[in-house]
Amino acid sequence: MDLPGIEIRPLKQMTGEAEFDEVFFTDVHLPAANLLGPLHGGWGVGMAVLTSERGHIGTSVIGLERRLESMARLAEGRDLSAIERQQLAALISKGSSYKAMAQRQGPIASTAASLMKLGITEMMFETSMLRGDLAGMDATLDGPDAFGMLAAPGGRIAGGTSQVQRNIIGERLLGLPREPKA
Repeated sequence: MDLPGIEIRPLKQMTGEAEFDEVFFTDVHLPAANLLGPLHGGWGVGMAVLTSERGHIGTSVIGLERRLESMARLAEGRDLSAIERQQLAALISKGSSYKAMAQRQGPIASTAASLMKLGITEMMFETSMLRGDLAGMDATLDGPDAFGMLAAPGGRIAGGTSQVQRNIIGERLLGLPREPKA
């Protein structure tokens, strides 16, 4: 990534971090010895990397499980509304389901990994938002609750956006027709 003509621009997030980049290639000449895969086969290599990344998303279940346990402790002894209780119970139930799916799948990359990626990242987003609701005004202070809410949208982008995951699931798992090209 240090060849002449490659420009990397970090994208600053709401958290102040820059986990994502824009990468521009202008008249880049790559020596043949540095090719990954066949000539003009970069798309396939990129897709294999993303599929592998999604295959390992199951490790996120551990962090998710810790967040849910922390939320349950935060909720103890508090007068939660019926909706908050329902949301918390639904998230804990989903978390158990994703943990079982991750254990069953293991780190094997497959199209089914898109189900895990979509489910876990959407659930992490919901968990961060509910955690913020349960923390109340404290969630607006500089700390883990505020950071979690600010970082949550990034999970929907990393490894392929949630919409891309829905397209993969629809086309490859459900056999639906491809989305029309713009």
